Amino acid sequence: MSFNINGASFKGIGTLGAGQPEAGYYEVEGLQVEHKAGDKADARRLHVQFGNGFKMFTFVHLPVEGLPEKSFKGRLAALKTILVSFGFTDEQIETGDISDAWFVTGSNGGRKAYVEFVPGQQGVQGSYAEITKFMSKDQHDKAVASGAKPTARAAVPTKTSAPVVPGMVPAAPSSGVGGVVASVAPAPAGGLRLPPPPAVGVAR
Repeated sequence: MSFNINGASFKGIGTLGAGQPEAGYYEVEGLQVEHKAGDKADARRLHVQFGNGFKMFTFVHLPVEGLPEKSFKGRLAALKTILVSFGFTDEQIETGDISDAWFVTGSNGGRKAYVEFVPGQQGVQGSYAEITKFMSKDQHDKAVASGAKPTARAAVPTKTSAPVVPGMVPAAPSSGVGGVVASVAPAPAGGLRLPPPPAVGVAR
């Protein structure tokens, strides 16, 4: 018995078992922003997908009341870096209500981000695929044209030695098994001031 599937159904669908890419600079699609049980209240997992179908996530941290000014601004800068990577301008960012929808390609007008990526070392415990930084398209294009390849950090951070990072921490595989998480300032007792819910559509 024959079947018929509309090819458009496969748009944005990766292949099963896609392996991690080699170290380099890539365009990625934002899939979802997630908060799982056990995650810190001010942490979110930004899931992305590479062109070959490989999926992973990286942690981002929300700027919340009660943080030292330096950490608060550092988290804002980290989030803005990702938004710029998705192609948003200063004006759009500064006049909009930022929500998780801005980081998801399916709800931000089809925008994708650009990253510097280093794969985990196969068979090495504590070695995970890592998005070392988000980049603007111009930075990405220049990095690709240079022919240079990013390299892994000299040492893999541990729970006891990981530095406090105001914005992002190394990514872990999307399976969520044993990810490396840097410690952050505790959430304030008075609760969080989260971004407003997504508006209908995102200004472009």
